[in-house]
Order: sequence, then C-alpha cells, then structure tokens
Amino acid sequence: MNRLWWRLLFVPIGAVAGLMSLAMLHSSLALAPAIEISQPKPTQLPKYDSLDELLKLRDRLRMQLDNPDSVAPQPGDPVTSNRTERLQLLQAVEIRIQIEETAKELWANAIRAASEATSLQKTPDPSVAATETVYQRWQQAVDALHEIPAQSLLAADAPAKIEEYQPLLEAASHRYDTARSGYLGDIARRTGLPAEDVHITVCHIEGECRRWNGDVLAASPASLIKVPVAIALMQKVTEQNISLETKVLVSPGNYTEDASDIWTGTEYPLRRLLMRMINQSSNIATNQLIDYVGRDYINQVMRDRGFKNTFVDYKLVGESTYPANAGSIPNTITTDDLTRMVSQIFRLEHPGDDVLIDALASQYDTVLGYDGLRNTRGLWLGEKTGQNSKALGTTYAFKLDGEVYISSIILDYSASEAAMRQCVSDIAKHIMQTGSL
Repeated sequence: MNRLWWRLLFVPIGAVAGLMSLAMLHSSLALAPAIEISQPKPTQLPKYDSLDELLKLRDRLRMQLDNPDSVAPQPGDPVTSNRTERLQLLQAVEIRIQIEETAKELWANAIRAASEATSLQKTPDPSVAATETVYQRWQQAVDALHEIPAQSLLAADAPAKIEEYQPLLEAASHRYDTARSGYLGDIARRTGLPAEDVHITVCHIEGECRRWNGDVLAASPASLIKVPVAIALMQKVTEQNISLETKVLVSPGNYTEDASDIWTGTEYPLRRLLMRMINQSSNIATNQLIDYVGRDYINQVMRDRGFKNTFVDYKLVGESTYPANAGSIPNTITTDDLTRMVSQIFRLEHPGDDVLIDALASQYDTVLGYDGLRNTRGLWLGEKTGQNSKALGTTYAFKLDGEVYISSIILDYSASEAAMRQCVSDIAKHIMQTGSL
C-alpha cells in the first residue's frame, strides 16, 4: 500500500520535471544566435552591347580556364579570383548568349515572314488560299516578335516592330475573312434587294468574322446609333464615378414623337434613360443622353475603341418633330463597327458592359432577330433594332451549339421585315450545316 502511494506521488513530480527541462531547452534555443547559411552571390555580367561582345568574352573565359596566363582580361571584364568564379561567370555568359541567339533568330523569323507576306500581297486577285497564307505569315511575324525574351537586347526594339506589323496583320485577317464570306452574298441576293444595299457582318464572339458590304457605310444607322451612345454613357459614368441612379431632367427641347414611357419635363435616373433608349428605342431618352454625354465625348470614345466609321451628331427625329440642337452632320455606321461593339459588350471588355447586356436582353421589339431565329437552333441573347425611311437594321447576339455569335444586318432603302428575318435564319442555318462561320 505504501509502495503504491509513493508511485502516485512521484509520477506527477517527474512529469513536472520533464516539462521544466523542455521549457529550459526551448529558452536556450530561443536565446541562441541564428545560424547563418551563406548564399552564393549572383554572378554579375559586364555591360554588353552586342552578341559579338558576349561571344568574345566567352572565348576569353574558356582560354583563361585552360591556361590562366595565356589571355589577359580586357577592360570591363569581371574580376575573378579563382577557377570556380570563372566557371560560374562562363555559365552565366553562355546562358545570356543563348538568350541573345534566340532573340536574334526570332527577329529574323519575323522579318522573313513579313517579307513573304508583303511579296504575296502583290499578287493580283489572290485566291482564298493565297489570302490565308498572307494572313498566316503576318501572324507568324507578330507571334515571333512577342516571343523575343525580355532580357535580350532586341526586346527594346520589339514593341515598335509589333506596332508596325499589327495593323498589317489586322488588314490581312480582314481580307482573309472576307474571302471566305461568299455565302453571305448568296444570302443578300435572296432578299430580292440590290446586293449593294445589303450589309451583313457575323462574327464569332472571339473575333473571327464574315462580311458582305460590312465595311461600307449604311444609308443610315437609324436607331442602331443608340448602341454607341449607350457605350459612351457607360464610359462616362465609369470614368467620372457617376451613379446610374443619378437623376437627369429631360429637357422639353428634346421632345420628338416617341412610343416609350419617357416624357420631357420629368427627371429620370440615368439607368432608366439608358434602358428605355435600348429596349423601347426611346428617341427622347436618346436625345437627352446625347446632350448629357456630349457629341465630342461620344465620338472620342468611338475613335479610342477603333470604330472609325461610326459618327454621332444628329439627334433622333420622330415623324415630324425636330428636337432642339438637332445637329447638322448625318450619323454614320457600318455593320462591321456595330458587330464589334456588341461583341465587346458580350465579352465584358469594359466596365458597365453587364448593364448593356441587360438592356439588349430586354429588347421589346422581337420581330427581326428574335423571330428570325425561331426556326433554327439559335438561342437569342439580346438585340437592338432600328428603322427609318432610309434603312431597316438589327444587331443581335445568339448562341448556337454552345458557341456565341454576334451579327448585324442593315437593309438600305427597305422596310422588309420578312427579308431581314430570312437573312437571320439563313445565317444561323449556314452555321448549323457547316459547324462554323
């Protein structure tokens, strides 16, 4: 019994002693100086201005390693005190030589591809295959320049060369897309209208396009001009940190015939004016927003985003009533510009594009793009329509077999909704049949 009692007494004492000894150990470790592990310093290369200088330095280092007294260092050569340092320097030099040789080869490839493209472009009436080759060569040239290592000497020259080649690549891409757009000519002719009065552009959302008169100015943008006004509005409120709930008084001077629920002499939030401009095609809302955003600002946004054929000056006019300060220069647009605008919106490239998608998806007028897709597998995603005495048009987004497409169609001097729906349907059916644009 006494033996058991003594065991119970000394077990906790032993445990406490163990804990105390551990604490003392940790304390001594905490007070001990940190162990310093020396790291080798990175090898510093001398300043050089050419690949040839690096090659000569490599040769001197190799000879110095073979026979230290055979070659005297040149001015500017790094000072090395032993064989190990020379080996490290030689390795660093050889790595940099590889970088410069890679850059030189990529630069040469870019120049060679650009030269081939330039030569092929001189071919009169090139075939689709030749047009494709020109596009591929410009793409190869730009890709090679982008791959030039950032550490190389040529990296400083690459951006200027890319800037020179990029417009040529875009022009070649445009020609290649156009060369494969023959089926759109057939669709245009089936409308019964003069083929030159039909403007069609259809693009995959990632950028590949087909077009018929897509870069030719339409007779009028009609209410399709409201898309660039909406884009400029979202740019302005984003830049200036303006809430879309900010109320704006609609001036009586902006009155014209209108089928929407926007009235002059009343305050509305910017969001509602935007929505009604798009989904109810309100002319009054548009005229007020042109004043609010400013013509110069709208057109500057268009130029900054590369829409060189889009111009906004004239306010919207109803049946007969002209708003105050109506403008003096006709508005202009192409289906190429319009399709790219809507593509950017659905790619969410700019702040506020989600708001514009909501507006396009709430379109009241569904007799053109929406109805044109009814007898296809195309799923309508949003649309803006427009019509006046000079043109009937639509720009719309749709999804087909998992892919998103944007298309814009304008019929000059026509009010044929049936012809428009036929164009929409034929485009979707072509994609369904071929699996691509």
